[in-house]
Amino acid sequence: MSYSRLWSIMLLFIILQGCGGSGNKGKFAEYDMYHMAAPQKDLLTGGQPSLEDLQRLAKRGTKVVINLRTKGEFKRFNEQQVVERLGMKYVSIEIDGSDGITAKNAQRLDEALNQLKQPALVHCASSNRVGGLLAYRAFVIQKKSPQESLAFGRSAGMSGTEKKVKKLLGL
Repeated sequence: MSYSRLWSIMLLFIILQGCGGSGNKGKFAEYDMYHMAAPQKDLLTGGQPSLEDLQRLAKRGTKVVINLRTKGEFKRFNEQQVVERLGMKYVSIEIDGSDGITAKNAQRLDEALNQLKQPALVHCASSNRVGGLLAYRAFVIQKKSPQESLAFGRSAGMSGTEKKVKKLLGL
């Protein structure tokens, strides 16, 4: 292989590496959280936050962190202890994949968001469950149309749960 061809391949690899990352763009580029979004005022959504993300969120005024991951799904640090040490409220609503997108869980999320101080972060591993549950909440509790609910869920990170959500919305 020629030196110039090798150099070109290495340069392409370096450029492509720079295109990877957390999936965040624009104002959320400093966060490690995957698929971070702000689908409405005072509501942030995303994947699992890092320790640094939680510190940034606390400094910027986030009041509550709602974790949709199941017990034992994340073991790198004790999220509840970190969140509470940083002065934020911690809420756990365990959502086990698309099967956890239910009216009961949508109600639990709605109560947490309405009763706790805002702004809030709702997260799971990738934001997929977050978007799915928020879409169903929009439909069943906030009485939004199926199309509005689906769009809201997508803006909050829904992807793999969309099939289940569409069925729940009658689409």
